[in-house]
Amino acid sequence: MLHAQRQRGADPGLPVLGDLLPEINRMTQISLGLEQIALSQIDGTATKGRTAAFSAGFYPLLDPDSEFATKWALLYDEIVEDGLREPIVALEYYNRYYVVEGNKRVSVMKRLDAVLIEANVTRIIPAPEDSPRYRIYQEFLAFFEDTKINFITFTREGGYARLYALMGKKPGEKWAGEEVFDLQSCYYRFAQAYHAQAGRTPPMAVSEAFLIYLEVFGYGESVSKTPNELGEGIRRIWPEFIVAAAQKPAALLSEPTEKQQSLLQSVWRRPPQTLRCAFLYNRSPQTSGWTYWHELGRKALEEMFGKRVETTAREEIPQKEAEAAIEALIKEGYDVIFATSPVFLEACVRQSAEHPNAKILNCSLLANYHNVRSYYLRIYEAKFILGAIAGALAEDDLIGYIADYPIYGTPASVNAFALGAQMTNPRARVVLEWSTIPGHSPEQALRDLGVHIISSRDISAPHLESRAFGLYREEDRVITNLAMPVWNWSKLYQGIVRSILTGAWSEEGEHNADRAMSYYMGMSSDAIDIISSRRVPPRVRRLVELLHERIRGGAFLPFVGPILDQSGAERVAEDVALTPQEIIGMDYLAANVSGRIPVLSELTEPAQSLAALQGLSSVTAHAAVPKKP
Repeated sequence: MLHAQRQRGADPGLPVLGDLLPEINRMTQISLGLEQIALSQIDGTATKGRTAAFSAGFYPLLDPDSEFATKWALLYDEIVEDGLREPIVALEYYNRYYVVEGNKRVSVMKRLDAVLIEANVTRIIPAPEDSPRYRIYQEFLAFFEDTKINFITFTREGGYARLYALMGKKPGEKWAGEEVFDLQSCYYRFAQAYHAQAGRTPPMAVSEAFLIYLEVFGYGESVSKTPNELGEGIRRIWPEFIVAAAQKPAALLSEPTEKQQSLLQSVWRRPPQTLRCAFLYNRSPQTSGWTYWHELGRKALEEMFGKRVETTAREEIPQKEAEAAIEALIKEGYDVIFATSPVFLEACVRQSAEHPNAKILNCSLLANYHNVRSYYLRIYEAKFILGAIAGALAEDDLIGYIADYPIYGTPASVNAFALGAQMTNPRARVVLEWSTIPGHSPEQALRDLGVHIISSRDISAPHLESRAFGLYREEDRVITNLAMPVWNWSKLYQGIVRSILTGAWSEEGEHNADRAMSYYMGMSSDAIDIISSRRVPPRVRRLVELLHERIRGGAFLPFVGPILDQSGAERVAEDVALTPQEIIGMDYLAANVSGRIPVLSELTEPAQSLAALQGLSSVTAHAAVPKKP
């Protein structure tokens, strides 16, 4: 192999840190003292002195009859008999290690399949740069300061913040020795099981896979598992590693697939003839407009499919009880679970691992899991039309917008509303307020500014007394409703159930084996609609009808450039249309919006819980990312 490398012109020797960093002697160096380092993190040697003796990976190269080979063999026998007596000396750069003294010791330990080696380590501090590598290293340094752990490395930003959260720790807290030992033991047992499952071609690094495993099963349950038990869990969630490694955007289905079964298909892949569907609500239809409209969708299923589909609902399920509720429904024989709130996502993922044959769906955006499909509606289409109405009716050019949770999809709704207002009134400014900030009344804040045209929560149940929903006008605390979006969940639920009954559900999964899947329906399938009041002038109602039909037919797209953000920067170039993934992932506000997106610590406790799961990176980063040293 080495001869072939030389013939191809490849260098089979060890990487040399001095070659990688010619300026190394001018860089800041910090002595870390004696540490245990992972052999897998040793990349090469500090100087060229031993590069001719070893290949990459520290395989010995010199002739078996040479003095070097004799010394190597004697050291091998000595370590086998008595263990390694003397630590090596190494330089650390970006959490990779380069040997100053002890190349043969590293070589022997690698041949013995050792995991760790003791080393006197000096850290080389890299020069600041604007790169993901540097930012990840800064996250590592903060994590190392708290834990002295060097064996967990991530290739993506935010990995250490996720690990803190999964372990219930906060940045800046010093870890006890027992906590470090437990994590190290769990991590290496996981690595053993992961490599046994993956063989020579793991889909992703151990550390990244470890995070996914902990997200599904929890650290508390994982820390005492044997390699065999960890391996069983790895096997069950293997598709999640494939999806995460591919780093592909979720497959957004504008509607569930339907198909006609051929005779041959019906024999070999017979879909279910009947289906039992369960709905999980975190509130009741009597107290929540959100739940009320989902409940209408559930009842519509029974009306459409009759005896072929049986449904049930579990109301007022707290987040902490969701996993037990899902497990109970599966044991009762329900085939499909619709968990109608993003706060149930974690429970859905864990139960999908325990019950891989159950079809579990979560009502959320950007739930990046293969075994749990997500679903949502393109509400931004209706928001654009509401904004156009508001812009036409705002006599003083000020329009209020009351948002609730700073999660994915919310900036898209705010911006669509603002762009719609700008279309009918170029001078319109949208004043953004939040209902989930403790002690803050968004309604009063808008009154103080003299704002009369307001867009608030989208939906309400008919029996609820409050009229402050949809688009309304407020004068002297008297509310006049003008227009509201309609979330027609029945269209989505019927489409999903039909795809299962025809067998299309399975084919969708096979065609998207390395991607998460999300149903994302809008006006084109009548899942989103607009109701406008007679109080809206006829000319504006005609505009509403025109926009509705154009958006429904795909002839008009709300997000087409140029679109500027609040700083004046161009986010979307002229005549360029955003993709659905770009719309969902929007984390900025349009130029004609006054206000900002709050950070996690500013929110109420229930809002923090939801934002921690589905929040924008700009929301959660302030609370989770470790401080730089």
